[in-house]
Amino acid sequence: MKAFIALCFAVMLSFLFVPNIPDQVNQNSSSKEKAISQPVNAEEKKTGEKKIPEFNEDLAKKNASLFMEALKQETDDNYKVLNYSTKDELITYLTNFVSEDIAAYYTDGLFEERESSLYIIPTELPPWLEEEEPVNIKQLSDTSYRVYQKNSSDLYGIYEITLGYEYIDGKWIITFASVD
Repeated sequence: MKAFIALCFAVMLSFLFVPNIPDQVNQNSSSKEKAISQPVNAEEKKTGEKKIPEFNEDLAKKNASLFMEALKQETDDNYKVLNYSTKDELITYLTNFVSEDIAAYYTDGLFEERESSLYIIPTELPPWLEEEEPVNIKQLSDTSYRVYQKNSSDLYGIYEITLGYEYIDGKWIITFASVD
């Protein structure tokens, strides 16, 4: 109780000694010569927003490949992952390529935490986009696309993969994955 009373007293005292900040902000904001302006390219002037990079087959395949490569983690002889010690650390890295939901889904299926370390579960990688095979692309909006590809493998047979891409925070990431 004494600590609570001391905290309340400290808060009340701070109101006495702290200058009236909103008045200072209003005074300073009226001076136009201190305004900072950043250069804007011609495209940004026209639209008022940054231009979204073109989405195409090469980009789709490259991003899909980067994600699969990121899932292949370096391990020791006991399958202990060397560069990450938790699933959360790995998921954070994988969100450079995919949404957090996709990263968590694949991490949960391919890795396990034990003994305060991260271990890969020895298995094959899941069916995924093949770089050598063509894809069909469907534009859903300026910032959303679906990529379709039919493949076959000895392990998975014939399958069709669908990946959803969205432009989020300045980059194209995979936000949807389905294999039929």
